[in-house]
Amino acid sequence: MNTRVSHLKATHYFCIASQTLSYTKAAQQLHVSQAAVSQQIRLLEDYLGVPLFYRHGREMRLTRQGQHLSSHLTQAFDHIQKGLDGVKLEPLEGILEVSGLQSFVSLWLMPRLWRFSDLHQEITVKLFSSDEREDIHSGKIDVIIDNKLTNDKEDIVQQRLLSSEVIPVCSPLLEARIGFYHASDLLKCWMIQVDDPVYQWKVWFAEQSICPIRTGNIPWAEVNSWYMGISAVKAGHGVFLCPRFLVEEELQEGTLVEAFPKAINQPIEFYATYAKSSPKKARIEAFVDWTLLETERKNKKPSADHPHQALPWP
Repeated sequence: MNTRVSHLKATHYFCIASQTLSYTKAAQQLHVSQAAVSQQIRLLEDYLGVPLFYRHGREMRLTRQGQHLSSHLTQAFDHIQKGLDGVKLEPLEGILEVSGLQSFVSLWLMPRLWRFSDLHQEITVKLFSSDEREDIHSGKIDVIIDNKLTNDKEDIVQQRLLSSEVIPVCSPLLEARIGFYHASDLLKCWMIQVDDPVYQWKVWFAEQSICPIRTGNIPWAEVNSWYMGISAVKAGHGVFLCPRFLVEEELQEGTLVEAFPKAINQPIEFYATYAKSSPKKARIEAFVDWTLLETERKNKKPSADHPHQALPWP
């Protein structure tokens, strides 16, 4: 790549003049005199050895060489501007795009997000739920919330938000009907698990010193999200291994119960992942700091007795 660019100032002046077809209008946009624009374009024409403009009556038009150069320079300066915009730090005000696991977004984040909106009315959060991780460097997403640590540490920040034990839960009616007095009693009903090998029933039973499950003899179902499993057990469909923080309210209200008081040895951890060099640094840090404060509320959902403040009518 040629690292030497000749007459950069003159090419910029020409680019503006080629779009306005007027030295006067170009000078107004550049906040310089008309003579300064004329001088820079004359320098560029002398350097190239060809005319870039010609007069047709009272109009100024581009020559064939001028049209060719204008096309290239317009794209080049647009590309430069996009590059500058991409690295320039943005103010706190603006849009923040957050992506998270469906279960985390639906069951934990959404019921609390109004508090962030009250605290930072200048920030508009665009929330997406997806179990497929977006490339944080793509520029499409500013913050990703999930339970995955990335191996790509370059220009990446991963802030741990919370750690939660994973416990067996079921409906109170199922518990009353079967009676779970021993860990092996859970084998009497449907086993529901997510498709994550760390948090499956064979792990839980092995930790209770019970022979691994033979899936051919025991009815079981596998789901691809915590949200789906929670919906199933709320309807009385078996026992589900689930992060406690996602069902804290249901356990308090009694719509779900802990089937047996033993959690999987390895807790689940959720992280906020974002690019260290993001131009939205102020917005990202405000959101992550707020999320950390929310996790310190012992994962309780907002009370209906304390609704959010009314937003000003535009």
